[in-house]
Formats: sequence, C-alpha cells, structure tokens
Amino acid sequence: MSAPATDNRSYYRVVYHAILMLTVGLIAGVMLVFSLLGAVNFWPFPIWHVDIPGSTRGWQAAHVGGILNAVMLIALATVMLKLRLFQQRLTQVSWGLIAMGWGNTVFYWAGNVSSNRGLSMADTHFGATDVAGMLAFLGGGAAMFIAFILMYVFAGAALNLSRQS
Repeated sequence: MSAPATDNRSYYRVVYHAILMLTVGLIAGVMLVFSLLGAVNFWPFPIWHVDIPGSTRGWQAAHVGGILNAVMLIALATVMLKLRLFQQRLTQVSWGLIAMGWGNTVFYWAGNVSSNRGLSMADTHFGATDVAGMLAFLGGGAAMFIAFILMYVFAGAALNLSRQS
C-alpha cells in the first residue's frame, strides 16, 4: 500500500475554484445593490433604471451564501490535507468539493430567478416549474448528495486518525 499523499495540487485546485465562487458571490452583492435601488448606479455615470431579475431576498442569499460557500470550501480543503488521504482519494475529494461548490452556486443564482425558487422539479406553492428552477434543483440536489458523501469520507478518515493517536 502506498503512503498518504503529500501533493498540494488538489488543495490549490479547490482554492482556485473557491476564489472563483467567492467572486461570483461578490458579484451577487453588486446585484443585490442594484436590486435594492431598482437601477444600475455607477457614479459618476447616469443611473440606468432597470428591472433586475430575481428578488432582493434571493440576491442576499446568493451573496452571503456564495461567500460562505467559498469559505467552506477553503476550510474543507485545509481539513482535507490533514486527513492523510491517499492520492486517488485526495483527487476524488478535491473534485467532489469543487462540484459541490459549483452546484451550490448554480442553486443560488438559478433559484433566485426561478418561479419556484428551485426547490422542486415540479410546481410548488411558491410557483410553477421552469428551466431555471429545474437547473437550480439539479445543482443544489447534486451538491447536497456530494456533500453527504464527502462528510462520510472526511469523518471516516478523521475517525481512523483519532484511533491511531
């Protein structure tokens, strides 16, 4: 059996994607401001009154959720390195974290512009199903499924290490 991986490429891969997700979360903050104002306002340029798609609540969720999503990924990538995973598992976990993070990002953005908030593939009391809602549901559902698998892997690795100490 080979030794646990000491290669940091998987860590940096996750951090790179987390920074991209953080950027998307910050852009959602700009959209939140535009949503609150009902206009695009870049001083000293003229104000453009526009109807921003989605809701203020949805942009708040996309902003805060996007930032926290990125922070979670960086934290979990740091933990990932401490779990002494073998290279193949480390690679799998890093790609799983990336897929989970982008799935959450898609959920926040698509759910905000969907009629049913992306909570179902069918009509709900929030509204009728649409393409954005289905995309949000699939992104969020996949992210949730991957998250449970990753937490199982992380917990198992941590438990094994705790028994060795």
